[in-house]
Amino acid sequence: MKSKDHKIICCMAFLLIILALCLAPGDVWSRAQTFSGKATNKNGDIEYIEKHEIIYSGLRAVNSRTTYYSPDNQVIGNLVSEYDPEPGLSGYTFSDFRNGYEDGARLLSDRICLFRTEDLKREESCLSRDQKQIVGQGFHHFILNNLEPIVQGNVFHVKLVLPSRLDEFAFRIKKMEEEGSHVFIRLEIDNWFLRLITPHVDVVYDREHSRLVSYRGVSNIANESGEYAPVRIEYTY
Repeated sequence: MKSKDHKIICCMAFLLIILALCLAPGDVWSRAQTFSGKATNKNGDIEYIEKHEIIYSGLRAVNSRTTYYSPDNQVIGNLVSEYDPEPGLSGYTFSDFRNGYEDGARLLSDRICLFRTEDLKREESCLSRDQKQIVGQGFHHFILNNLEPIVQGNVFHVKLVLPSRLDEFAFRIKKMEEEGSHVFIRLEIDNWFLRLITPHVDVVYDREHSRLVSYRGVSNIANESGEYAPVRIEYTY
């Protein structure tokens, strides 16, 4: 075999291996995504910093860890999530180290079991599984999986599971506007009357890169005064 032909065959074989890895089951093709978020209050002061790591198997998120830091770089909490194959569902445990608060969800075949611990008192409750449910950071992955339909104007009516309330609530996800590659999306309660008195969440996604750009809504971690105040979080990758 001529040297030139041998090189061509080797290059072809290499390309086939790369293609096979890209098309192989998720446990073969894995990657990690890391990014951080800076949460500021209404005065522009930093409340906390988030550092995220998401592990993917193929195109599916498998697990993630979010670590929360105070402005002086002390660890104040974490959130560890395990994702269900169904987009939007994640079992997780959230811990706030400053006040000992903890909540989370466990995904079972037919139920979602919720728990919270506050003032050393632990409470639990279980819900029947439903295709419309969204749990924890599954919200982020649900939007990523449905970003194009949302851009096209589809409104998603979901059940947001909140372990902090040991219950689920009817919400809707809808596009508010577009600005270049940025899509502005709102998560708000589905009932029109309650919507008038209940805070909503606004998120911005970069459609071109499939990334979360910003979050505006109530913080999921209490500030030093013990309040869950509104924050704006800007993300960097």
